[in-house]
Amino acid sequence: MLNWQKNILPHVYAILIFVGVSFLICSPVLEGLELKQSDNIEWRAGSQEAREYKEKTGINPLWTNSMFGGMPTYQLFMDGTNYVYWVHLGLSLGLPKPVNILFLAMLGFYFLLAVMRFRHWINIAGAISFGLSTASIILIATGHDSKVICLVYVAPVIAGLILTYRGKYLIGGVVTCLMLALLITNNHYQILYYTLLMAGALGVSELVLAYKRKTFKNFFIATAILIVAAVAAVLPSTVNLWTTSEYAKYTMRGGQSELTLNQDAANAANPGAPAAAPKSKGLDRDYAFAWSQDFMETFTFLIPNLYGGSNHENIGENSKTAKTLSEIGVQPQQVNSIVSQFPLYWGPLPFTEGPVYIGAAIIFLFVLSLFVIKSPHKWWMITMIIIGVLMAMGKHFPLLNNFLFDYLPMYNKFRAPTQSLMIPQILMPVMACWALNEVVTEKIATPVITKQLKMALYISGGLCLAFILASYMGFFSYLAENDGMKQSYEQNFGANPDVFRRAMSALADDRASALRSDAFRSLFIILVAAGLIWAFIKKQIKNANVLVGLIALVVLIDLFIVDKRYLNSKNFVTPSEYASIFHPRPVDEAIMRDTDPYYRVLDVSNSPFQDALPSYYHKSIGGYHAAKLSIYQDLIEHQLSKNNMQTLNMLNTKYIIVPGQQGLSYQQNPDALGNAWFVNKVNIVPNANAEMTTLNTMNPKDTAVIDQRMAASLNGYTYGKDSSSQIKLTSYGLNELKYTSSNTQNGFAVFSDIYYPAGWKLLIDGQEAEILRVNYALRGAKIPAGKHELVMKFEPRSYMLGNKISQYSSLLILLLLVVGLVLEALKSKKASLANN
Repeated sequence: MLNWQKNILPHVYAILIFVGVSFLICSPVLEGLELKQSDNIEWRAGSQEAREYKEKTGINPLWTNSMFGGMPTYQLFMDGTNYVYWVHLGLSLGLPKPVNILFLAMLGFYFLLAVMRFRHWINIAGAISFGLSTASIILIATGHDSKVICLVYVAPVIAGLILTYRGKYLIGGVVTCLMLALLITNNHYQILYYTLLMAGALGVSELVLAYKRKTFKNFFIATAILIVAAVAAVLPSTVNLWTTSEYAKYTMRGGQSELTLNQDAANAANPGAPAAAPKSKGLDRDYAFAWSQDFMETFTFLIPNLYGGSNHENIGENSKTAKTLSEIGVQPQQVNSIVSQFPLYWGPLPFTEGPVYIGAAIIFLFVLSLFVIKSPHKWWMITMIIIGVLMAMGKHFPLLNNFLFDYLPMYNKFRAPTQSLMIPQILMPVMACWALNEVVTEKIATPVITKQLKMALYISGGLCLAFILASYMGFFSYLAENDGMKQSYEQNFGANPDVFRRAMSALADDRASALRSDAFRSLFIILVAAGLIWAFIKKQIKNANVLVGLIALVVLIDLFIVDKRYLNSKNFVTPSEYASIFHPRPVDEAIMRDTDPYYRVLDVSNSPFQDALPSYYHKSIGGYHAAKLSIYQDLIEHQLSKNNMQTLNMLNTKYIIVPGQQGLSYQQNPDALGNAWFVNKVNIVPNANAEMTTLNTMNPKDTAVIDQRMAASLNGYTYGKDSSSQIKLTSYGLNELKYTSSNTQNGFAVFSDIYYPAGWKLLIDGQEAEILRVNYALRGAKIPAGKHELVMKFEPRSYMLGNKISQYSSLLILLLLVVGLVLEALKSKKASLANN
């Protein structure tokens, strides 16, 4: 009974606390409400065809035609066989979303702190601080679930590394393998990338210590075990990694456009300038670095509204802007609309949903940790925190980040440098808890800890005061580089300089007020936290658990208040309200009466290439996805965005949804070319540029165009068509399309499907035939004379073999987990009997 109380009950209490705090943050869930997440809505719309197909047929869809003319489902919906995911479901305790995500975040961080052997209540306090970090709350609110879930497993991975290097080879290796496998399984490789950087830094630290302590043997054994664990962790996600790696070569993220039209135009416009360099594989640097924060924005760790918070804050009717707009004659309804979604943010990011606020008390304790932690392990953490901050600066620190973008392997495949702030988001609370542990263990002499406490107070509190003073002394412009409110005011009030000046002054006042309010607030929290520690040092608080409990309460209240700015009752809706988002519009219902199973729709009532909602019901020309096929992106830039109807015809665009005075309506396109057709002529051109420019004037009904690099099999091939020649779709599926063809001559067929060479096969009467890329983005094939059955099958080897590897390796890892837990339990029991 004593062992139960000592070894198990404290963790049970911790779990119950985490469940309670998670429900506290997401209390509308208790009323049966659902979280409305913008990115999740886009995902549901884009994946609807695939999910519906799986539900009806039981077949895992590998391709969908719901977005961008057609694309693999790998990043949308792919139901591989990875049994490791069962562990994730088990750890979630069946809690509703997003309660389960917050709970897992706290549980994982609690495990790391427990491995670091901090006091139990410090572990709980630290877990709460990490779980309620505002950055994670904002990601949950907007629907970046996979990113947050991957973040959840970073701390347990670090715990596994620490256990292994500590000599707990078996349990450390198993924990590392399992937690890393869960991280990889949840499919956000940028988080994995930064995790590996932290693991590398920890490994270097251990190597240095091994050198100093002459313990190379232990180091190399641990490192070898971790390498094996890492390799094993990858195997259950083989199907995801293999298909993603294969797909990336053909996307705007990992591939390289064959076109040089834009570069040629730039060179022609500036004949005296150096020729534009060809685009390298990976993302364009300007695109990748768009979400780069400057150095000053780092201090949102301490002051959440330092840069205004988000682009849609509710500043209220008592704000200076509300009063000023009312005074200059703006209608009350319009004023309320403006101030309820006010762009208070004035930093360098294009837009943001909110700050990366770690917590004033946590930052204070982190500063204290710089003085009180004597372990050499603090240096790898401090180094990685600095690197994380510098990497987040992206284009604002080109000396480092341009070098990393060009030379650090795989780094140019990721966008949004600010995601590197996950490193300080994890390591700062760890060091803060470490500092608190040093305080409560009372290992430091009272005069020394008192001096260190003052230094931490002066630095963290001084920063708050400095920003307050700077806000009064005119150090800040309170204007973003392309400030939307300034542009709006110029448009509406530009003709009246005095009104424009008053509106701009009110804008600056509201942004300054937000900064000062949060700076004073953070200063107060720091003073409270410092006062509590001072009281403990002076024996005014005699119990360490009381101190930790009070600090935890301060952290909880602090983060709860800020989190509620971004995740509150307004983010939740009833199930019926959520379902109504996907209700078909009258124009959708009218189009869906068409019994043709396979045609495409272009919806120009919104931004067609930034909106996935039409994909919920239609096979859309547009969509929303960060990794679309590069050939389709080229088609968008050079043809579709210029409203080339011939390109829409060859994509079988049967309906176009348009706005009008009476609402939305559709126009039927009588020239849509259908699913496949024979052409009279195939123009062979020298390169991709010529292929694209030919589409400007070509009639795809009778003519196709092909790059000479792909036309070798056409040499000597004679083809044609007669008046009755046709290709007819007989069966529509996501992984398989069936047609019948009829032609008295050898023919050349064009299919209105997007070309993707990694997995699509064409069978003519059961015999495999070559698929050629024609019209820059479509599929073409030689079809022999006569009547034939044509079958297009999508069978990528990356999935077929990868899924088997994932299935068997995930079972092996679960077996290793069971064996590891049993052996560890037997070892503990043996040690307990020996002690007794």
